[in-house]
Amino acid sequence: MNFLLRALCALTIAMLAGCAANPITGRDQFMMVSEEAAIKSSASAYSSMIGGFRKKDKVETGTPRAERASEITERLIAQAVRFRPDAAGWDWQLEVIQDPKVVNAFCMAGGKMGIYTGFWDKAGATDDELAAVMGHEIGHALASHTREKMSVGIGAQVGALVIAALASRNDPNAFSRSNDALQGAAALAVTLPNSREAENEADQIGIELAARAGFDPRGAVALWVKMAKMGGGGPPEFLSTHPSNTTRVARLSELAAKVDPLYQAAKSRAPEEGIPGFLGAEYVQIGHTGPTRAEYAARVAAQADTMTFVSGSFDQFRKGEVVLECRLACAIGYNSNRSAWKKLHETKQWRDLAISVARVGYLSDLSYYFLAEAANGLAFGEAAKQYYAKALQAGKEGHGCAGMFDTCEGIEVQRLAGAGVKR
Repeated sequence: MNFLLRALCALTIAMLAGCAANPITGRDQFMMVSEEAAIKSSASAYSSMIGGFRKKDKVETGTPRAERASEITERLIAQAVRFRPDAAGWDWQLEVIQDPKVVNAFCMAGGKMGIYTGFWDKAGATDDELAAVMGHEIGHALASHTREKMSVGIGAQVGALVIAALASRNDPNAFSRSNDALQGAAALAVTLPNSREAENEADQIGIELAARAGFDPRGAVALWVKMAKMGGGGPPEFLSTHPSNTTRVARLSELAAKVDPLYQAAKSRAPEEGIPGFLGAEYVQIGHTGPTRAEYAARVAAQADTMTFVSGSFDQFRKGEVVLECRLACAIGYNSNRSAWKKLHETKQWRDLAISVARVGYLSDLSYYFLAEAANGLAFGEAAKQYYAKALQAGKEGHGCAGMFDTCEGIEVQRLAGAGVKR
């Protein structure tokens, strides 16, 4: 009985600690499943799924449309790693599934993607519309929506699983059943509808990826209009996991207008050279001097750029105008994000660090120090000095991170902030 109570307490703590702020959107998400587990189980589920299609000879390769789908997706991924550089390390994969009646697509955790030939055969999708589809799906992966849905599903099942495992804790197959549950949750996450909030996020991310990659963002509008009109044997499969509504087309039209300058800029400039491929194994060529995936992602991520739907916060940040005033109401967000901020700082993901700190809004010298470091990393020198000074002031006013529980993440904030002001 003591063992059971300890296990249930550990489970409760894990579920309560499962909220985390998404570095791209800033939204708090329930993340009981780790990133590594979501990617691993998604890869396993994907392998099983695609293996089944291969046995039925339904995986299309080498055709002009399969090659074009890969070309479009490569361009989208090259933009995606700008905003989430760790995604450059994903084992990205795209398979075209041959089924002329099915209009559907997906992207699982870790970049495992599929698109059905019904998009060509039934929907007559253009390149711009295909870019909208795949950009939207990649948006789900960047914002960890598969992981989020897996966490919700596992949270609902885990109580029963734990009790079953505890009842047979000497059963050598107990771990295997738990692992199977994760893989099942990953496969189920592809078929379950996303929340309205997740759909909005994927719309925003996807339409911008397409625009930055040189595809007309109005393709997203045309696609949803086309989807809404398709009837016959029922609505497209795509709409079962991506629910449509009367306001969505209007909202996509607004987003398309907002990112149109990015599309016009991409269309007018010469194609960028030295972009590595992301689908399949990373190539190694004799005499090849281009950047690796990681090097390319680090370079573009360091540029002073951000997504349009978070650019308001970013613009305020780079002008040195972010003011942190929240204390008690933001304490939970601060405590749950400190370690993530330190990791972003260590990996020099300056934009993500700045946006996350600004969105939490907690007043402390550590918060201001991280803003200063992000500004310094992005070469916003004057803004960096202002934030270093604010870090010093916060410490003098009693809002220092050092205290009973040493919440400075091992950083000598006051000393380093003082040195920053003098630069």
